[in-house]
Amino acid sequence: MKNDPDRNGCVLSGLGSKQKKQAIGVLIALAFFFVISAFTFMNFLYCLSDCVGSIVCGSPDVSLRDALRSLPIFLSFFMTLSGLMTVHTFYRNESPDLLRRRAKKHALIGICFGVFIIVYVIIGVISGRYLSITEGAPSALYPLDAVLYSLGSIVFGVCILRYFRKTSEPFSGPSRAPIPKRFRILRCTVRSLWLLIGLYGFCGFFYSFFILDFSAGYQAYTAAAMLVSLGAFLSVAVWELYYNNLTEEKRRAAALPLGLISLPLSAGVMIFYLLALKGNLDGPSNVGFGIIPIAYASGMNVSMVLVVPVPLIVSVTALIKGIYRKAKAPHPEKGA
Repeated sequence: MKNDPDRNGCVLSGLGSKQKKQAIGVLIALAFFFVISAFTFMNFLYCLSDCVGSIVCGSPDVSLRDALRSLPIFLSFFMTLSGLMTVHTFYRNESPDLLRRRAKKHALIGICFGVFIIVYVIIGVISGRYLSITEGAPSALYPLDAVLYSLGSIVFGVCILRYFRKTSEPFSGPSRAPIPKRFRILRCTVRSLWLLIGLYGFCGFFYSFFILDFSAGYQAYTAAAMLVSLGAFLSVAVWELYYNNLTEEKRRAAALPLGLISLPLSAGVMIFYLLALKGNLDGPSNVGFGIIPIAYASGMNVSMVLVVPVPLIVSVTALIKGIYRKAKAPHPEKGA
């Protein structure tokens, strides 16, 4: 006997065995692509940091040289992001037609990035831009690793295209509510920026265990930077993996409690960070290079200024949405 999804409140509850396996497989793929997207994004920021740093130091020619040499690293992030968007399209599964069109589009984009990177590296080795296929910086196998990574992305994209070519029946995983058409472009833009900050937060929290300095009086700032990064990641994870896996009725009921719980937590972390920053104004440059590379290169606290308020904004949005939905919910008549 199948569970009642409305009673259990989860979109996975009413699925059969095959559907649950497909849904769990998509969740695992989504988590995998999120993690590697986070690391490629951080590599993107590191290389961008070097380029910005060269410009700040008055060496635009060095910046251009580094940018051309690091182009496969820059493009690898967008290639990985296309894979994440492909899997996310399966995850949302708004409709069979949208799933087919969007997943094929993102897969083709990933294939194009992969082919371009491979051709670019081959030309770079032949022309002398790269001294060898394994120069040894920034990784031991660069740029060979970029070629191998691109081949993996191409294989993934081809598998997605073959899936739609050979499979006539639609994907049977759970379907989640589509993004409302009203202000769709604005909503998609905000969601994209939010995703980038979530990727930044995940990798920042992970790297902080190996990079941040807990000595020399920077303990408070270090702890605050870790909490800010964790909060940015959780704001995306809780929304996508918990809230979006609830049924419509449960989502209406969950928005207000989530807002009430997350608001004081995110406000507390933000206040803690600002107080720690006030006591350690040189903290971002002396401690936070590993998780705020652009801020370090440009001499400004750009990265954390963008990341710190995000969990608070998400919490306030959830609270407003919860209050609005509670006010709009039908109330049972007295005496009924």
